[in-house]
Amino acid sequence: MNFIIMFIASPSHIRNPYLREKMVRVLEYWMPQPNTRDSYFTVSPFQGHQLALGQYLVESILKFYVSIETAHFFEKFRMRHEIAKIFKTLCREPSHRDAWMRFAEREEKGVYLNFLNFLVNDSIYLLDEGLNNIRKLKELEEKEKEREEKSEEFRSQVTSVEQYIRLASEDVSMLAFTSEQITAPFLLPQMVDRIANMLNYFLVQLVGPNRKSLHLENMDKYGFNPKELLKKIVSIYVHIARDDKENTFAAAIGNDGRSYNDKLFKGVLDIRKIEEIVDFMKLQEFANLHAKVKLAASEAMDEEEVLGEIPDEFLDPIQYTLMRDPVVLPSSKVTVDRSVIERHLLSDTTDPFNRSHLTQDMLVPDVKLKSQIDEFIKARNQHGSSS
Repeated sequence: MNFIIMFIASPSHIRNPYLREKMVRVLEYWMPQPNTRDSYFTVSPFQGHQLALGQYLVESILKFYVSIETAHFFEKFRMRHEIAKIFKTLCREPSHRDAWMRFAEREEKGVYLNFLNFLVNDSIYLLDEGLNNIRKLKELEEKEKEREEKSEEFRSQVTSVEQYIRLASEDVSMLAFTSEQITAPFLLPQMVDRIANMLNYFLVQLVGPNRKSLHLENMDKYGFNPKELLKKIVSIYVHIARDDKENTFAAAIGNDGRSYNDKLFKGVLDIRKIEEIVDFMKLQEFANLHAKVKLAASEAMDEEEVLGEIPDEFLDPIQYTLMRDPVVLPSSKVTVDRSVIERHLLSDTTDPFNRSHLTQDMLVPDVKLKSQIDEFIKARNQHGSSS
């Protein structure tokens, strides 16, 4: 156990991620198996081991989760699926759950934020691929309705749906679980827009005008349960909103020009027998969030009208949005908004303009430009209130 805990997250000692993954498989083998007679014996290594009871086991598997980002594209999803199962099992034990929370607090803007970023990235890719493959399967299902023996293409499509949906469901479950326990990292500037956009996009898929394209015959056979997926998506919204004291999350939802519109949340609340999918208290919280989002969206439109045309030098060169906290990239000397570049650095530690190495601590605040932007906003607000 000592060996596994110390080396599973140590690429400097064991560079091959596939060798370290074998350690994950050993841990998975030791996990308690529900509803089996020997579950007591399988849990004992984790209950009685000194290192395992400390912070090290949870910390090690989360660091391994982050480190395999550079592994083979499809292999990393399988590896992370195994890690997710271990993580959720461990966190049923109070000692491991406490260790996870201490680690998350200590590494809120470090490794733990990287973990959440990759979890969100994987969820987006896997669920999007899963839903697209369901639509393709639906087309094949209609074409081959009368055939007794399905084509090779149909069977291959079934396999794709099953794989993507199984992996995506685990990731969305992880997001629901982690967001309920620890909310703060989701509200950070570099994360809040990302999670809001993800939730909005998939909510559109599930309750929007094209939702019928996801309806298959015998959906359970393929592991796809849209009601359960909707329940998890709504839960993530509600979990993050509970700690959103500054309405940062509500504003991010409303600012999503790609997916959000006022009918989106109303579409969930108007679903027939929605209370059989989502419990009443969460529906109330979701309705309250809807009201906050509407208000935030209205205020954002008012601010946009007041500010009018924004000078080019105040716009972030990546997102073309008004910079609130401009910073200079030391190598390329380009000025960008801090939240935008920090979001980029979660996945790629290079300067996007010249690919040189870049980390958060290398960013240089552009104090002069920030002062000019603040003065611009103040002047436009004064002009708007006097007119």
